[in-house]
Amino acid sequence: MLSIPSFYALPWAQTFCQLVRSVDPDAKIIVGGRWVVGPDSDWLRAKLPEANLLVPGLAEPVIASLLTSTPVLRRLPAPTPDDVLNHPLVSGFKRYQPSIEASRGCGMGCAFCEERDIRLEKLRTPEQIASTLAAVVSQYGDSEIRPYFQSSMFAPNEKWGTGLANAVRAAGLHVSWRTESRVDALTPQTIACLAEAGMKVLDLGLETASPTQILNMRKSQDPERYLKRASSLLRACNAHGIAAKVNVLLYAGETTKTLDETRSFLDEHKDSISGVSVGPVMAYGPPKTANILLDEWSRSGAVAVDPSSANDSGISMIHLSHDFDAKSAEAASLELSRRYMDADAYFQLKSFSYYPRDYTRADFDRDVAASETSQLPFRVCSQIPH
Repeated sequence: MLSIPSFYALPWAQTFCQLVRSVDPDAKIIVGGRWVVGPDSDWLRAKLPEANLLVPGLAEPVIASLLTSTPVLRRLPAPTPDDVLNHPLVSGFKRYQPSIEASRGCGMGCAFCEERDIRLEKLRTPEQIASTLAAVVSQYGDSEIRPYFQSSMFAPNEKWGTGLANAVRAAGLHVSWRTESRVDALTPQTIACLAEAGMKVLDLGLETASPTQILNMRKSQDPERYLKRASSLLRACNAHGIAAKVNVLLYAGETTKTLDETRSFLDEHKDSISGVSVGPVMAYGPPKTANILLDEWSRSGAVAVDPSSANDSGISMIHLSHDFDAKSAEAASLELSRRYMDADAYFQLKSFSYYPRDYTRADFDRDVAASETSQLPFRVCSQIPH
């Protein structure tokens, strides 16, 4: 069984399947990975001719059948499980931070998002989350873990946040955790409750602060309200000791003016921002799905760098506009990222839930010293923000 999590893994998967087939011509190769298998199975089959089965969607409901002579390949509902991941099954698991699934789906309709039409499921109850957290603490044997609450759209209300704080307190848990959400999905009141429940880092999908681009992305039909909520949320995070990492997306039709609007908003809230993650939009998928986005973006003046890339790799880099070709968009992304984040901020954010638990600041500094400084998304000592 082979899972392909993204189109970037496709070349590796092709090599792997070829090697398996050369070693064992009779091996049964079953390939999953919802974002790669789902868009166009015929396209993927041509890329992976060695595969026996291509499984679309989430395979949890059908995985046992895949080992039989009558595999189920239709998409079935796969709600958020209440099972706790058995982290000790992974060799050396204590080197890595654990993961807790809070909910699935989003359905907010953002033009660039794979889950724009996938309905948001109800969050697991506070008691379920607290029970899972306690189980993971038991697996690791300490409370120094920094779990990531996985959810494409973490949108609890104040009542849920209060319930989690109470459940965590009742279980005697003292665990700091991280999650992600939209800037308009949480209220300051909910932030206060989540901080009490242990949330220390919040990845926030702002994407843009340009009214024009908010509409183009379909983030909101009311840009003014969207930005007011974003402002309130960032200030609430700052007030309650939560590190806010803001995601920014340079989008089709991006101009110097729209980027200036985003930069001005970030400047205004820089004291409430612990870091930013910035990058230009890209189209993922074979022509069957990528062309839908590319056609829409073309109306804003954006074009694919290589028209054949969707068919060749499933990854299409974009010239965003006359102001930003692909190369200048990458440069603008790095500049914006370094404007708000130095090496200290970057390390603090990454080490919380991403880096191996034994990856020290000395390890980080050594890796930075061996890197090309101009390509780093944060400032080093010799770099001064504009």
